Amino acid sequence: MTPSSGLPRLVEHLSARAGVAGCWAISSDETARLLGVDAVRFWREVNALRHRISFGDAIDGFSQDTVGDLVTVLERLLGPGVEAALTRAGLFLPYKLGVQLADHLQYRARGFAAAHELRAEDLDGMVRHAGSVRAAIGIYLETHVDLDAILDSCAESFRTVQGLPPVARETAVRWLRRMFEKHVLDRRSLFTLLEERLRLAAAEMGHVDPEDRAQAGGQPGPGESRQSARQAWALRVMGFGGTGEALDADALRVRYRQLMMRHHPDVDPSGLERCKDVNVAYSLLIAGVAEA
Repeated sequence: MTPSSGLPRLVEHLSARAGVAGCWAISSDETARLLGVDAVRFWREVNALRHRISFGDAIDGFSQDTVGDLVTVLERLLGPGVEAALTRAGLFLPYKLGVQLADHLQYRARGFAAAHELRAEDLDGMVRHAGSVRAAIGIYLETHVDLDAILDSCAESFRTVQGLPPVARETAVRWLRRMFEKHVLDRRSLFTLLEERLRLAAAEMGHVDPEDRAQAGGQPGPGESRQSARQAWALRVMGFGGTGEALDADALRVRYRQLMMRHHPDVDPSGLERCKDVNVAYSLLIAGVAEA
């Protein structure tokens, strides 16, 4: 049996082990056996990749959390086609598909933010307790936004749209959680629209942080000057400032995916901060377009 003919066996084995829950693990020796690769050759190739993968983890084997390393090893052994095979099986999410998933999450977060019924009394109490609007908004989001439920719903919807098997749901959820761990995504930037609604609600109750009052020219609310500055910053981040391009949902979505593809940490190790800015700017601008 050649290694390439062993790939379907490995994929089938991992799919059966994962089940709907999506959790799987396999030892390196078992991986080599299923592929039909000599153990000496397998470890020689793994060792050659030690600068690109977590070699210590590979000694014990691979799991859903280290599937990227498994793909790297398999591509070294088998050549192209590995990524596509594991993606079709729902066991792996390449970064290109991951960017689309992040966009899908942004869409669902906007829907939640628009539909959420603000709990003014809770917000008022949180401001008084925390001593600032910004801190209170953070507490409010932690309390009233079930992020896990939103991630689960988003992952299931996404895998259905993509025509992937049920196991892809958990793969997608774990990909999103990893983006939160890396701070490519964060709760506040994801729910920028809801944060703006909360800030306005707090202002109506007389709660305005000193820095916001100063930026608003001493007015009691957030003010247009602050909003205009945020809009201008977001346009610059997304590359629309002064270009004369039409700003609509489709143009924003295309630009978002272009920038995330270019600066995603899986592609550009120095692109993390850029991705954070892109996510915040996109949330701000797409919310404005959706309201128009």
